[in-house]
Amino acid sequence: MSLSLRDELRVVLGPEQLLLVRIGRAFTHRGLTHRVLDKRTLPCAGASDGAAPWSGAVGTLAAQLPELAKNTASATVVLSNPFMRYAMIPWNGALLDEEEETAYARHFFRQMYGSAAESWELRLNPDRAGMPQLASAVDRGLTDAVRAAFDGAGVRLRSIQPSLMVAWNSCRTRLQKSSAWFVLFETDSLCLALLQQGRLGRVRTLRAGGDWCESLPWLLQREAYLGDEEAATDEVLLWAPELECTALPEREGWKMQALQPVLRRGLAQDYDRRYAVAMSG
Repeated sequence: MSLSLRDELRVVLGPEQLLLVRIGRAFTHRGLTHRVLDKRTLPCAGASDGAAPWSGAVGTLAAQLPELAKNTASATVVLSNPFMRYAMIPWNGALLDEEEETAYARHFFRQMYGSAAESWELRLNPDRAGMPQLASAVDRGLTDAVRAAFDGAGVRLRSIQPSLMVAWNSCRTRLQKSSAWFVLFETDSLCLALLQQGRLGRVRTLRAGGDWCESLPWLLQREAYLGDEEAATDEVLLWAPELECTALPEREGWKMQALQPVLRRGLAQDYDRRYAVAMSG
């Protein structure tokens, strides 16, 4: 005998498509269980002239939510890296509180991206004292529109997460204490993150062409050259679970390993690599 609960919805929001996974929850004699009820891929209309690049994706989401909201208790949204900006913010012991830390981070984004950064929503991932912090930024209009869509559908939005953090949390055990390049591939996008003893030292996002896999060794060599001696690592940890990477690029001097997501118990039997990000955690 089991007690069914309302469903959980997971959404991966990208420039060209939405990935949707509905997860059923129930209390059984084994405790709380999860199973995949539905998986969908929805193409997104392109943004009209002068509109924000995310407008087509959010419009598609808002149109689908009235149906998806039925029996849905909560939702989690993952933002693809093309919507995100990242920066490593140097430690500053003179900052007194979170408000000052956010202002300090916004100063760095303004230096890199200009006045557009004024309207971005920032999130800091604090590290121990003396260490740089990873800051992520996204157009506040995007997050406001996503929240409004779920509010209108009557679904509680638990969180909006950058895909970098979803991948990091899914692979945390493997990444701890590693000194390696942590590489995330998404459609038309690469995120290159340098790990030093398990801590992020540098993050950079790039556009990715169809030959990204073959070009990856060259891109990493360029990043290492533009950096410093601490970037001297030959290990590459690749997060691209939605692809069937049966043959990783081989170049002398590079050791590449494909990472796989950690799934909740009960989801493994319904695993589909196309929905790996939505099913992670």
